[in-house]
Amino acid sequence: MSSSGDSNVTNRRRRFTMWEHFKEIPNQEKAECLYCGALIGCASGQGTSSMHHHLARCKEYPYADAGKAKKCPWKFDQDASRKELAIMFILSELPFKLVEHEGFHRFVNRIQPKFLIPSRNTLRHDCYDLYMEERSKLKKYFSETSPRVCLTTDTWTSCQNLSYMCLTAHFVDADWKLQKKILNFCQISGHSAEIIGKAIEKCLIDWGIHSVFSITVDNASSNDLGVQYLKKILNSWNSLLLRAELLHMRCYAHILSLIVRDGLKDINDSIARIRSAVRYVKSSPSRVRKFKACVELENIESKSLVCLDVETRWNSTYLMLESALKFEKAFSNMEFRDSKYAQELSKGKGLPTSEDWNYARRFLPFLKFFFDTTIKVSGSSYVTSNNMAKDMYGIYMMIERYRGNEEQSLQEMAQRMKMKFHKYFGNVNNINLTLFIACILDPRHKWDYVKWMIGHVYESRETEILQEKVMTSLTLLFEQYRTGACPQSNLRLKSTTMVSMSRSPVVGADIMTEMYFSQTGQQYLDEKSELDKYWRRHVNVITLNLIY
Repeated sequence: MSSSGDSNVTNRRRRFTMWEHFKEIPNQEKAECLYCGALIGCASGQGTSSMHHHLARCKEYPYADAGKAKKCPWKFDQDASRKELAIMFILSELPFKLVEHEGFHRFVNRIQPKFLIPSRNTLRHDCYDLYMEERSKLKKYFSETSPRVCLTTDTWTSCQNLSYMCLTAHFVDADWKLQKKILNFCQISGHSAEIIGKAIEKCLIDWGIHSVFSITVDNASSNDLGVQYLKKILNSWNSLLLRAELLHMRCYAHILSLIVRDGLKDINDSIARIRSAVRYVKSSPSRVRKFKACVELENIESKSLVCLDVETRWNSTYLMLESALKFEKAFSNMEFRDSKYAQELSKGKGLPTSEDWNYARRFLPFLKFFFDTTIKVSGSSYVTSNNMAKDMYGIYMMIERYRGNEEQSLQEMAQRMKMKFHKYFGNVNNINLTLFIACILDPRHKWDYVKWMIGHVYESRETEILQEKVMTSLTLLFEQYRTGACPQSNLRLKSTTMVSMSRSPVVGADIMTEMYFSQTGQQYLDEKSELDKYWRRHVNVITLNLIY
């Protein structure tokens, strides 16, 4: 009986959290501190008070500071609480009327009766005051640091037939962290070039922003004219790089969408039949239950279900095909278990066949490449410009591969995509060179990779023109950042000098090198700039992600 009693006492002791910091020493009625090793009396009936006192003065106890912090007096602050309430509503996008709901009042009164719950109008004013406070901080930052920003803008029309515009600034702060700030979200009177250009101009003046690197817009003609208007304004401010040659940046996610939409314009009947099958399953809860029963019979292990696409959005077509291919056997089973399934689909293009599923399986990797690239270039919390040229020209190489596919429909689709690609990238004089400059500044690639990439896409004459434009622009851009002014002289000389220097003569062949420079008329630069040294470095390993 005594041993059973001792066991019960020990079990009761173990329920105290204090034993998490001590180890009991058998047959001694003492406990050893796990931090300093001190022995503390713990006789039966004594409790854990002595352990508490020891932890309070134990120098090795790692949570001593946290314990002191908990004992600090806390003071209720009505203004600070109202500010946090406004932040919560902004971050969660909650309606202001929630603060007047009975359930919200009961909850707040339970956790802090002293808090005076504001009305919806007061909360609205608090949110506006918080916006003005953050706006003044950001405006002060722009005035003190004058960062060179990259702008993105988009306009659209709501279901109420009202036009809106959003302007976002991307820049790198003093800690080399990428920042994204929405400068303006406003209603505009229309989508004309003059309205868009003046709205952006007014926003830049309000924020005191004069240093602009680029403006990214979609491919609407009004945006092109709006950027032309802004070029004149920004040039008058004398704040652009290379006389605005790098200003107009087309949205490459939008270009990808246009390329795919042209390719899927005359979509194959196989995709249409699969879409009809998915639409049938998703049309009612009873059909979904029948389809789930077929999934179970076929032992298909998937927690997801099929999803119907929006025909005007190609990325949803990819997601539909990706999910439908998992349930090919379930769709085949539906033909025997649901008579209406075959009847309804036969009214259209018919039931999906095994050839249809095989076609979708061959077509899906091509569409997945576009889908993954769109997700990558649409990122806003990380830098995308250094990979954009590689991704875009990788798509070109993929299109070329599908042009040689045995499937006639895939060939035709790839041909339409190639024509759309050439509309935006075929003319080397209309390409924004930031794509190549950013790739060169990526130490994994540099000039050798970019030169190789250009040569694989364009003809010899176009390759020569584009390579020279890239090298000249990078040299001038470096000089402008170094000196604060864009050099206007010796443009051709610096360009050709960089070409000759990038070839890196053989070490030790000093005589041959001098002969080369004397015969060709090139000049040898003894004092190399930081850019010259960067260009001359040889990259031994180049990751070739263009060819798949």
